[in-house]
Order: sequence, then C-alpha cells, then structure tokens
Amino acid sequence: MPFEITVHEADRIIDVVYPARPGPADVEDYLKRIRETIIRMGGPWSALVDQGQLRVMPPEMVTIMASLNAFAQLHGMQRSARVVSDASSGLQAWRMTKKALLNIPTRTFESREAAMAWLRNPEED
Repeated sequence: MPFEITVHEADRIIDVVYPARPGPADVEDYLKRIRETIIRMGGPWSALVDQGQLRVMPPEMVTIMASLNAFAQLHGMQRSARVVSDASSGLQAWRMTKKALLNIPTRTFESREAAMAWLRNPEED
C-alpha cells in the first residue's frame, strides 16, 4: 500500500497517511511525490502526518524521513502534527523530529481530529 498524500488547499495543510509496512519502492515513490507537493505549495504550510497504521519504521527510513522533514522546513513547513497509535510509535515520531533538527512547533496526537484542530489554530502553541 502506498503513502497517501492529500492537500487541504483552504487550510494549507499537506496530509500524509503512512502505510503499515512501507517497502523501499513505496518510500521512493513517496519521496518523489511529496517533494513535488511541497514545492508546489510555494509558501507557508503545515503538515499532518498520520503514522497510526505504521507498525515499524526501519532505522534507515528514520534517517530518510528526518532528511525529508529538514527539506520540508526549508520549503515553508510552519507546523507539524503527527498522529500515532501508541507510545512506541510516538517515540519513533519524536526520534525522527529530533534527527531532523526541526525548530517549528511540532506535536504528537492520538487522533486526526485533534491534530487537524491544532494545525488550524496556530494560536494554540
């Protein structure tokens, strides 16, 4: 199953849903599509990253995704909300954020609704 990318134009939010077990081809395809999407945004935007289905992220994928997060921040990402299913996936998301050296507001949530609400209301920091 590939990564799903949806752009909520009115809110300037890129919404990504991770598959449960992404393979190398899935990751390669995702990196191409998400970089194109980020560049098309052409200004400030926020990210909703739903990792609720993701079971295990191999260490090399953490490095790749950290690099992608750094690219995203350089290309307008203003806030990042991650949706996780449990404490271990929350820790995995935190490691990725730390490795990317993000200096934007970043939070982890257990529901898509709460994450989207936080992204839509930047004064909630």
